[in-house]
Amino acid sequence: MRELKVKELTSENFRPYGTFSQMLHPTTRGSGIEGMSFHADMEILELGTAHAAAFSVTRVTDRLPPVILALEYHTRCGEGMLSLDGDMLVYFGPAGAAYPGVLDKLEAFRVPRGVMLTIRPGVWHCCPYTVNTSVINVLNILPERTCVNDCTMKTLSGDERVRIVL
Repeated sequence: MRELKVKELTSENFRPYGTFSQMLHPTTRGSGIEGMSFHADMEILELGTAHAAAFSVTRVTDRLPPVILALEYHTRCGEGMLSLDGDMLVYFGPAGAAYPGVLDKLEAFRVPRGVMLTIRPGVWHCCPYTVNTSVINVLNILPERTCVNDCTMKTLSGDERVRIVL
């Protein structure tokens, strides 16, 4: 089985896949009144031609060791992803990479709780993994019904599977 070493989540490392912001600890100057600080447009998610975003939760339970079992991508939109209550391990392959060649181009990241990822259209990805808790709840933002209308998924078998290592 192949192994995939987790990279540090930096703007430079993650740039091919999208952007991210620390939503729980904003670094930009906020506006508002005394006792309130509003931080606008910290992340922009490309929704393609959709006019509404749907907010969904992926409940992830501890699956050790973290082995990549599937890959998916969305052609017509990006995706937002935010772990609400624990760090997560995520993995990505470049948009436009063909399957199964994308397996050699995967990168993994440890993403702290509260960091919002915005994933570009066409980027290969799938279910995150827990790091320091037994369960995490991940907020996903996509156009409504993307899972039915714009999701290409590949299930990996045998030697195609990749183990994520810290």
